[in-house]
Amino acid sequence: MPSARFERITATIRFRLMLFMIAVVVVLVIAAMVGVRQIYRTSLLREFDQGLKADIKRVGKEIHKNFPHWKRLEESLQDIALAHSLVKWFAEVYDEHGNRIATGGYRPTDLPPLSGPADGKPRDELPYRLVVATFEEPGLATYTMRIGAHRRSYEETVGLLDETMFVRSLVIVLLAPVGGYLIALRATRPIAHIIATAARLQPSRLDERLPIRGTGDELDRLSQTINGLLDRIAVYINRSREFVAHAAHELRSPLAALRGSVELALNHQRSPEEYASLLSDIIVECQYLSNLVNRLLILAEGDAGLPSVRGQTTRLDRIIRESLDMFEAVAEMQGIALQASPLPAAMVPGDEFYLRQVVRNLVDNAVKFSPPGSTVRVDLRIDGQRRHAVFSIADQGPGIPEADIPHVFERFYRGNKARSHEPNRRSSGLGLSICHTIVEALGGTIAFDSELGRGTTFTVSLPLADADQAAISDARTDLAAVPTPAVG
Repeated sequence: MPSARFERITATIRFRLMLFMIAVVVVLVIAAMVGVRQIYRTSLLREFDQGLKADIKRVGKEIHKNFPHWKRLEESLQDIALAHSLVKWFAEVYDEHGNRIATGGYRPTDLPPLSGPADGKPRDELPYRLVVATFEEPGLATYTMRIGAHRRSYEETVGLLDETMFVRSLVIVLLAPVGGYLIALRATRPIAHIIATAARLQPSRLDERLPIRGTGDELDRLSQTINGLLDRIAVYINRSREFVAHAAHELRSPLAALRGSVELALNHQRSPEEYASLLSDIIVECQYLSNLVNRLLILAEGDAGLPSVRGQTTRLDRIIRESLDMFEAVAEMQGIALQASPLPAAMVPGDEFYLRQVVRNLVDNAVKFSPPGSTVRVDLRIDGQRRHAVFSIADQGPGIPEADIPHVFERFYRGNKARSHEPNRRSSGLGLSICHTIVEALGGTIAFDSELGRGTTFTVSLPLADADQAAISDARTDLAAVPTPAVG
C-alpha cells in the first residue's frame, strides 16, 4: 500500500538525513540573507551619509566664496544638485534668525520647519535623510545649512537586493531536497552494503566480510569493527565445534569400555571374583567419565564468564597447603619431594572450587612429570606494588619440547607421554586449559618457563582482594566454622 511504502521511506536514515540537510540549508540561507541584507543596508546607509557630510563641507565653502551674494550661492547649489541627478538632493541655507536665504536642487514641499540640533550628524525626517550643520563666517554671522536627499533611491537599492536574494534563496531551497537526497544516498550507500552483507551471513558460513573503502571515516571504522566482531564470532564457533568434537571423542572411549565390560559380563555365567573385577573396571571408567564431565563443565562455565566467581574471595595459601597435603602421599610413593616456602596469607577474588582446580591441576602435573628422586618446589609471595598474589610451582622433569610450547594451554592437547613417569596414566588434555580459563576469568595471568632436561615452572598471578571483601569473607568462614547447636 502507498501509505505503508511512505512510512518505510520516512523511517529510513536516508530520509531523516535528507530532512536534516534541508533544514540546515534553509536555516543557513535565511541567516545568510538576513546577515548580508543588514551588512549591505548598513554599508549603503553609511556611504549615503558620508556623501551628505561631504556636501555639507562643500556648501560651507560655497557660502564663504559667494558671501554675501546669495544669488550666486543658489547658482552654485544648483550646480552641486546636478551631480546628484539620480536622487532628490536639496540644500537650504538659513541665517541666524532662521530665515532661508538660499536653496538649491530639489524643492520638497513636505519638509518640516528647521528644528533639532545642528550637530552635523545624519538623521531621518521621513521620507528624507538629512544633515543639519552650522557655518560661521569669521567676524560676520552664523549660518545654518540643511542638506538632504530622498530615501527612495536608497530604499529601491535595498529592495532590489532583497528581491535578488529572495529569488536565489528560493532556488537554493527548491534544489536542497534534490541535493540532500543525492548526498544522503551517497552517504548511506555503505550502510546498505553493511545491511546486505549482514543479512547474508549464516552461522555455517562466516567467511564473508564487509568491504573496506579505505576512506578512514566512521563507516570504514564501523566496517572494520564489524569485521573484527565476525572474526571473533568465527573463532568462537570454530572453537565450540572443535570442543564438541573433542568432547564426543573423549566420551566415546569410556562409554565403549563400559559397554564392552557389561556385554562381557552378560555373555555367560561368571564367578563372583570375575564379576567383582568387571565391576571394578566399570567404576574406574565411571570415575574417568565423571572427572571428564566435570572438567568440560568448568570449561563451559569459563566460556560463559564463570559467573559464580564474582563477589567471592578465597584464602589462596590455605588451598595450596591443602593441595600439598593431599598429594604428599602420592609424591612420597613415587620418590618425589614436595617442598614449599612459608606461605603468606593471600586473600584473592574467586570461588574456592575453581581455585582448588587450578592449584591441584598444577601440582598433579608437576608430580606426574617429575622423575623419582626429584623435587617439586612450591612458592607463594605477595607483590605489593602490583597488589597481586604470585603462586609458582617448579618441577625437575624433562621440560616441554619447543614444538609443544604453543599448544600447552589448548584444549584436549596432549604432549609426549614419554615425558611422564606414568605413561599408562590416562589424560584428557584439559588440565592446563582449565587453569588458563579460570585464571583469566579471575583477572590474573598464568605463564610458564621450561628448559629441556631441567624442568618446568608454572607461575600464576592473581589480584589481591580488597580489604572489605577479605573481611567479609573471613567473617563468613568464621561463621561456617561455628557448630550448630542441637535442637530439642
